[in-house]
Amino acid sequence: MPFEEHKLHEYLFRLLFSISIIVIFYLSCIPVNASLPNQEEFILINDIHSGMKGVGKTVFEGTKIEEFGVEVIDIIHGSGITYPYILVKLSGDRIENNGGISAGMSGSPVYFNGKLAGAISHAWELSEHNLCLITPIDIMLTLLDYIGEGNQNVSFNPIVNNEKKNINFHYIQSPLIINGFYGRADSLIKEKLKKYGITVIQNISGYHDIKPELEIGTEIKKVQPGSAIGVQLSTGDINIMGIGTATYCQDKYVLALGHPFMHRGDVSYLLTSVYIYHSFPSIVMPFKIGSPFLLLGEVIQDRNAGILAKLNKFPSIVSCKISVSDLDRNLENNAGVKVVPEKEIVESVVPALLIQTVDNTINRIGQGTGDIKLGFRNADTGDVLNYNNIFYSENDIAVEISRDLNNIFDLLYYNFYEKIDLNEIVINVSIKKNINKAHIKKVILNTENHFPGDEVEAEIIVTPFRQPDEKRTVQIKLPENIAPGNAVLTVRGGLSKEIIGEQSISQEEERYLLNGWDEIEKHLKEKEKNNQIIVEIILFNDDNSSDSKIRSGKDNSENNLKVILETDFVIDGYHEIFLDIKNRNIGEAE
Repeated sequence: MPFEEHKLHEYLFRLLFSISIIVIFYLSCIPVNASLPNQEEFILINDIHSGMKGVGKTVFEGTKIEEFGVEVIDIIHGSGITYPYILVKLSGDRIENNGGISAGMSGSPVYFNGKLAGAISHAWELSEHNLCLITPIDIMLTLLDYIGEGNQNVSFNPIVNNEKKNINFHYIQSPLIINGFYGRADSLIKEKLKKYGITVIQNISGYHDIKPELEIGTEIKKVQPGSAIGVQLSTGDINIMGIGTATYCQDKYVLALGHPFMHRGDVSYLLTSVYIYHSFPSIVMPFKIGSPFLLLGEVIQDRNAGILAKLNKFPSIVSCKISVSDLDRNLENNAGVKVVPEKEIVESVVPALLIQTVDNTINRIGQGTGDIKLGFRNADTGDVLNYNNIFYSENDIAVEISRDLNNIFDLLYYNFYEKIDLNEIVINVSIKKNINKAHIKKVILNTENHFPGDEVEAEIIVTPFRQPDEKRTVQIKLPENIAPGNAVLTVRGGLSKEIIGEQSISQEEERYLLNGWDEIEKHLKEKEKNNQIIVEIILFNDDNSSDSKIRSGKDNSENNLKVILETDFVIDGYHEIFLDIKNRNIGEAE
């Protein structure tokens, strides 16, 4: 081969190789799941008009997807509405037999000319139940923008009737089925969830008998438009699930509802498939009831246009185990729940389950003394934070014993400096009916004269509930280098709220500004407990003025001016004695 021809072949090879590398690099930069929605699948609101007839899809019973008739009445919008809706009338034997649109049909896809128009989403209560609104698919597809993987929504530039119509409708709330709560715990959880606009559907008898279990399978059952889906918030002894319908499926993503579930934005809920038992007629609005039978993935967006879920991706669940012992009757009760990692749900479900477990164990509502031990595991580090306290109540020990749980949730979930995620909560409670309460009756000092370097000895008389008085003795050494002047000795029970004002304010500020997990753990170890007697000497500044700034409790602890006595009682009461610390030389001369 001539030299020039060889050079030409080498040049062409290098050119083709370079082009190949560029093409491969370009293709590698395209996300594998970034396939765009095929706009030919959809009919946009611009092309929809009155009189058009189509079909909708949903599950009325079991898992079978069935069709029903849909006829367009008009395209409407009004004051307070950010985008138009399609007003339609539904028809068909299933719709008529069930009394109209059912809560749980939210997300049911509607098709005209074989193309997806949107999802059934809104209706009017106490009106004709076969009239409803459709959220346009144009709007629902915008949820894909939150994936951040190059997905693009269909352009939305609707042409609608210019006539403004003031309308007042509500989205078809996904019926929230709560299984496992009853009595006052049921009322408590409903009150907590009410602020999210969720309607709770009463369970029917026999729901417990099915005992559905969430299972993560190696193969995910195919979700189709019209499939019944569940938004699961908890499972175990407490099952909380909202029922809806899948609207559109694209690769590993599912759009559903056509309206918000709890309107929380970026979220982490469980997505499940649902078996529908029946659609029940109702004067207000018919509703579906069902049960989850397979875990599908994670709901990752909860916004105005609906929810977005990702298949085969599962949230980190918060596991909670509760054990309650009745010491009087030697009985023990256990409960467990797995909750989605949303702080609002954890803070709602866990305290309600604790109260219910206490009620079940002692089988009454009333007085008692309870010892509670709490453990919280950090999902990121695996570290465990432990805390215990003692409570008493003359009226309701179950509610009283849950107070620290709520406070610790505040510290962990609303920490100013660090985002803290939990994956395990362990609660152990022991309760007896007798009230182990004591009151600080009197404080007696060993002497009236006090000098720098002296030990202040105090005898504390404690009166337990319906028992003889008991005595406790404590000594606190005054610093050698303190200046003569005024000081105050305070003796208080851990249950007492009568803490000196400035000190109380500083403690409250520190509570919300603790710097992450380590400081919270330290704070809880140092936190005063209800069964403690806290004895403290507070020194005023050298000018001896009565309005001088006092030392903080932390300073007093470091300088050994604070002593804590542990007892078997919940301690109440507050005493203070003013001390006149004299100059030793002057005192001895006198």
